[in-house]
Amino acid sequence: MEKPSVRFPFASNEHARLKEVREVVGPARNGDPVLQRVADRASVLLGSPAAVVSVVESEHQWFLARVGIDLDATPRDYSICSRTIMSNEPLVLADTLKNPEFAAHPAVMLEPRVRFYVGAPIILSSGFRVGSVCALDTQPHEPPTRETLDQLVQLAAETAAYLETLYAERNADRTDRRERIKSDAQKEFLSLVGHEFRTPLTVLLGNALLLRARVEGATEQRMVDAISASGRHLHHLIEHVIRFSNLDSGELVLAEESIVCNDLLSAAATPIGPIAQASDRAISTFCAKDVSIVRGDGEQLSIALTALITNAVTHGEGAIEVSARRCDDGTLSMAVYDDGDGPRADQIEKADRPFMIGSDVDTRQKSGLGLGLPLAKRIVQLHGGWLQSGREGARALVELRLPGWRCAPPLA
Repeated sequence: MEKPSVRFPFASNEHARLKEVREVVGPARNGDPVLQRVADRASVLLGSPAAVVSVVESEHQWFLARVGIDLDATPRDYSICSRTIMSNEPLVLADTLKNPEFAAHPAVMLEPRVRFYVGAPIILSSGFRVGSVCALDTQPHEPPTRETLDQLVQLAAETAAYLETLYAERNADRTDRRERIKSDAQKEFLSLVGHEFRTPLTVLLGNALLLRARVEGATEQRMVDAISASGRHLHHLIEHVIRFSNLDSGELVLAEESIVCNDLLSAAATPIGPIAQASDRAISTFCAKDVSIVRGDGEQLSIALTALITNAVTHGEGAIEVSARRCDDGTLSMAVYDDGDGPRADQIEKADRPFMIGSDVDTRQKSGLGLGLPLAKRIVQLHGGWLQSGREGARALVELRLPGWRCAPPLA
């Protein structure tokens, strides 16, 4: 008989998941009495002659505990658990031959010819699924009851808790490594989402450009311009998300260059202009006479200012002013003003992490991912400065405060 083809799926975060497997499960191997009791209980619970506590690695699965199986590991090709870890819910196969996804699976077609399988994923506190607690048989069974499945899920939860306890005992002073793994997975996800958006957005902007050349009425042209402006803004937002993930990794090297102040503020404000005008909001820019040149990464500073302007358009009121000036202490302030309430001090403080600074998603009145302030804060920190908010008279402001040396003397 011809050997079946490989039939296991990969999650989008597989790279990070494998890091978590190796970090948390680490040296654990078959023979732990606590995990052996888990396998015994799973066998009794499902009325099956075989049960395992499995860990799914890159090319194989290995068993922390087993009942009715003589192997310590199998190739991942033969691992039905590879499918179990693709979901938080249990996988139930009362008769594998009646399931089109598994009827030709190697573990079904070849030894041990599995006909019955029920597995619950082992989900760590980080959210990564590292393996499963499963029961199997070479004969089909009736589907398990909901109560039985709940008990199997509880066994998997106990297994996860036990593995994390063992990890904590081995690594009491090195828990930051798991935070880095989770952060890497988030960055991979953001990058993936950004790339998936780029292609249809390019098509949208291209068709808007073609349409702009065909329409004649002033109203229709304004509508097409609004579509183009919104598309460009979305493009910038996607780039911001991807760029933020790069910033968070600490791998970005700033381009130290000299930027004309007026050009910098204009580059930040221009893309948002049509969106503000749609709400009858005006955006103006102003550079003080003693601020002609700014030293820093022009692209990054423009992104930071655009994020603050977008925040003002979305959450603020009245006219928006973007200004650059020297402060009394010699530092450089690049600020965005409007007539709204401005962000609270605690929002600026929480801007170290994206998605966390806005109101609850279900109750907030204005949309947004909460990326603007974290993005701006990280960029200004990379430039040796800080982000702060406040009021100047009746106006609210959010500013990038940079070291004085980044404000070059006036051009001769």
